[in-house]
Parts: sequence; C-alpha cells; structure tokens
Amino acid sequence: MALKELFSGYGGQAFPLPKIAGEYKGKKLAVCGDAACVWTDLELLGCRNDTNRGSVASLEFDFLTINKLVEVFPGKIEHCYSNEAMLLRKFIAARRSEYTREFGEPKHSHSCTEGAAHRWPWGGHGTSALGAVLVGLGLGYEKIVLCGVPLDDGPHNGEPYWRKCRFQASEAASSKNAPWKPEMHWQRAIDSAFEGRVKSMSGRTKFWLGRP
Repeated sequence: MALKELFSGYGGQAFPLPKIAGEYKGKKLAVCGDAACVWTDLELLGCRNDTNRGSVASLEFDFLTINKLVEVFPGKIEHCYSNEAMLLRKFIAARRSEYTREFGEPKHSHSCTEGAAHRWPWGGHGTSALGAVLVGLGLGYEKIVLCGVPLDDGPHNGEPYWRKCRFQASEAASSKNAPWKPEMHWQRAIDSAFEGRVKSMSGRTKFWLGRP
C-alpha cells in the first residue's frame, strides 16, 4: 500500500490499520469539506439532484464529509472524518433530523484519535482534509475527488463570506512555492501516497492535484 512510504517519513506506522482498510477497493469517493464552495464543487462534479426538495447524490461516487459538514449534508454519507473524534461525535449527533429520516445515519465514522468507529494510525498533520484523503486511500478507493477543500483563506464552516481562515499561513500552507517544500505534509502525501488518484475541484488543492 502506498501509505507505507508516507508512514516511513513519520517514523513508521504507529499501530495497525483498522479492519475496514481495503474494503472499498476500486470505487470512487468524493471527499467533501466545509468551505463555502462545496455545493458548487459538487454540482460541477455532477452530484446535484433536483428530485423532491433536492439533494446531493451520485451513482458514481460515495461521499465522505469532513468535520461539521455532516450536520447539513443532504445526502447519503458513507463516511465522515475528523482529526478530533470527540467533536465528530457531536457533529453527527447534531445532524438534522430530516436528513437522517431521508438519507439515514452516516455509515462509518473515522478519525486518527479514539472515539470514532475506525481509528487510523497517523498524527493529524495537514488538517482533517488530508486525514480524510488518507482514509480514502486506506479504504482502497481508486479515484478520490476533493469538493469544498480549497485550503485557501476563504470562508468555511457556514461562516459569513467576510470571515477569513488561516490555512495559507498554517501547516496546510502551499508547499508548491515555499522554501520548506520537503517539510510540508501535503507535499509529502502527494509525493509518496497519492499516486495520481486524488484530484480537486477548487482552490490550491486543484492547483496541486489537478481537476478531474
């Protein structure tokens, strides 16, 4: 598995992969972050469904939500992820009842900390978005597309458009044009684990990975 090379850069694998690893081999996954562009990205990917009140749906992709997006994602969620498992449990509990009735509960919860159904052996570097992508790779997905993961300083988490993030100054900062390129977590993952299987619909991740 390509993850082994990535683990070697962090001193080796801390503990075994969960039993679910590899169970989605050959399938496709949309990893959905909570940036303001997530719905536009999903629509452009062909996941807009106007049936009834409208939803996110696809015959091609499974969906993985990151952090708080699980609360308001109007569709079937195969996986949800956060670096902070205890927060993820609260987000799941706060999922809108109408979505639970219409689409069901999220099928699998994942984290790199204790408290989710499946715990993965990495340290949470590079934001929960990177952890979510690594989960997708570990599950065996052949193609992964990022939606709502621009990793820029624009609004996210349902916040107003004038509130900014700090992703460009954090550990997610662009390793493509920074002098510390070899030390950046996203670049390490791109070089050692992604193997061209990960693309993005928007932002800096689209610049790094290309669009599907």
